[in-house]
Amino acid sequence: MALSTVAAFVAGFATGWVGRSVTGSSREALVQALVTAHKVRDGARRIVAEQVEWAEDLLAEGRARYDLLREGVPMDDEVPPQVLELKKRERAA
Repeated sequence: MALSTVAAFVAGFATGWVGRSVTGSSREALVQALVTAHKVRDGARRIVAEQVEWAEDLLAEGRARYDLLREGVPMDDEVPPQVLELKKRERAA
């Protein structure tokens, strides 16, 4: 039992020593935690904004196709491709 108590004390002491060496003070650790929280929040905002933009694009495309179908305009994949002939320009002398 005494050996486990000493081992627990040494482990706690080492953890505290490393923690103080890395952070310097409890204020610095709190500031670093806040910086990390801001980074996470900005990343989450960016991801949410991308998903909202994707959903808006999807809804707009659905609305556009619905409007085309309602007007009776054939979809792109239902119409064979058309080739337009361009007239050649004659050069001025």
